[in-house]
Amino acid sequence: MPTLLPAPSSAGTTGAASELDVETLTRSVHEAIANQVFPRHAKEPVFDAALFRCVGGNVESVVDIAAGRLTVAESDPAFALSFAEMVADLGIPYGTLERAYWVGVERFMREWIARSQRMSEQGQSTSGELVGDPTSAVFPYVRRVLDLVAARYDDVMKALCGSGEDRRRGVVDQLLAGSVAGYSHELDNILAYRLRGWHVAMVFDTGDNAVVRRMVARLGDQTGSWGSLVVPRGVCRWSAWLGFPKEPDAIRMHQLRRAVAQRGGPVAVGGPGAGIEGIRQAHDEACRAAELRPMLADPPECVWYRDVRLEALLLDNVSAAHRFVAAELGALADDSERAHRIRETLLASLATGSQARAAAELGVHENTVRLRVRSATEVLGEALTARRTELLVALRLRRALGLPQDADAEATAVDAIG
Repeated sequence: MPTLLPAPSSAGTTGAASELDVETLTRSVHEAIANQVFPRHAKEPVFDAALFRCVGGNVESVVDIAAGRLTVAESDPAFALSFAEMVADLGIPYGTLERAYWVGVERFMREWIARSQRMSEQGQSTSGELVGDPTSAVFPYVRRVLDLVAARYDDVMKALCGSGEDRRRGVVDQLLAGSVAGYSHELDNILAYRLRGWHVAMVFDTGDNAVVRRMVARLGDQTGSWGSLVVPRGVCRWSAWLGFPKEPDAIRMHQLRRAVAQRGGPVAVGGPGAGIEGIRQAHDEACRAAELRPMLADPPECVWYRDVRLEALLLDNVSAAHRFVAAELGALADDSERAHRIRETLLASLATGSQARAAAELGVHENTVRLRVRSATEVLGEALTARRTELLVALRLRRALGLPQDADAEATAVDAIG
């Protein structure tokens, strides 16, 4: 093992370290690692923030060591160990984590050498002095941290394997990928969950593992589920299933809706679906509902795929959806309060097929509904009867999308509707 103490820093090395902008260097190293090693996981804000803290702690330690303010043995690897735990918990191979360190070293040394060359050209010291000492500090530091990180990673993986969590996660990955086609009792035993029957899937983007598991267990108790399954699917994202011996009826689904709504916090729900294919289908639906949430103008805490499946289908192309709404609704796409009231009234009228039922649903007098529908007729003309289906879809999309996409079109609509 190399010594843990760096060679004494020369005046040139100390000067170069003092000249470095640690924040800028941290951003540069973080960018290299995120793009080259963790391109998918770095899109998750929590993971990316943990990666940035880890990079920042390592960069600051190396600069302090090279400047003579710190020894390798005195450096604090807390952020590095915390990040190693997260990587292990996500099932990312250790080799990927180790590669991240060497990508970081490459970017760090490239930035240091560029700085050293500029100082050498200014006659402050020789390139050999400037580069040699920080090199002898960087590599002992990285080797020490990697030893500690490897040990922490192994501890987490042993705990996961000992609890069966890692094996369960692997089976779920295979189920969702479609590589497990047939049912077996062994799968039930590994998952501690029955794959036969019907499944409702949920995707959570908040809370910790223990909180999510307790909450899903409570939901199961409240709805008569015969079991539940919870697996981590990313940083602060969990996928969960509730199993039922037969297809949940309307009463059971209403109980589940009410129970989920009472828990608070963002959750997306899909299903129910039957058997192994139902596991995949319900999860796909829950994920699509979760993806749709940021597009919605006023998303509820709990998004049910059944409630937004039309919007999910049509919002695969958001720009096209905006154009469709503008073309079908014209001035009624305006963001004014009057246009909003007319849209909501027209939507209720078209959806129920009765102005009387629309009035009851909206809590207004039937004459009010009649007047608002008449105002819509003045704007839409024959389209109100000739393009009933298109109008109903456009009204639902307008509610989901919120503000008009084109400011000029909005101004025109305001003028037109008066």
